Amino acid sequence: MKTLLLTYTLLLSSIIWGQNCHCTQDTILKERISCKPIIFNNHSKLFWSYNCDSSWLTFKGPTGKPKVIFSLGGGLVELTTRLGYIDFTEFKSTFLVTNNVISGCCDPQDYYVHDKPSGYLIKYLGRAIFVSEDKHLPFVVSITNSNHDKISKVGYNSLTIYNLDNHKEYKIAIPKGEIEKGMKNNEFMFPENVFETPDIKNDKLTLKYFTEDYKKIKQPLT
Repeated sequence: MKTLLLTYTLLLSSIIWGQNCHCTQDTILKERISCKPIIFNNHSKLFWSYNCDSSWLTFKGPTGKPKVIFSLGGGLVELTTRLGYIDFTEFKSTFLVTNNVISGCCDPQDYYVHDKPSGYLIKYLGRAIFVSEDKHLPFVVSITNSNHDKISKVGYNSLTIYNLDNHKEYKIAIPKGEIEKGMKNNEFMFPENVFETPDIKNDKLTLKYFTEDYKKIKQPLT
């Protein structure tokens, strides 16, 4: 009886959402891709679908038609949940997407902000050095001009603090050339690598970065 009920539920969701989760040629996909929907507190939903050729992530808001916000094709379906959109964090009016630019090591992840009622992309944040997991502290901190879309031509001379609820940005200056110096002295490819793991206590975020060898000078930024 339980098996019949489960089968009916999956079939019903497929009819309502246009969801497909089946590939007879590759049964491993069933283990890699969960088609169980992610349901936000405003009743919006995210859910994966797949066939033998591709996978796609669909957003369904409280009102309006479902729409695909990410997909993988061209032989990349087996990399679903490892390449591209891999994780989702809900905030007051948005959800933050963690994006893998490669499926393995070692490029930093980057981040996209989507509107929670409509699913529309609000902002591409690029890479980050701090991403809040607390809905009461809806902030992402990144190095200004650092993303996978472009190579910085103006230098990494500030941090950008982005509020995921009201979409406001704040800047904190970094002495000119220090990030580049840290990258050069440690042979880092990405500016995020000069920062240590952030520390947050009592709503106070402390960031430390190094300009010389990482075992030597460490400058605090609060």
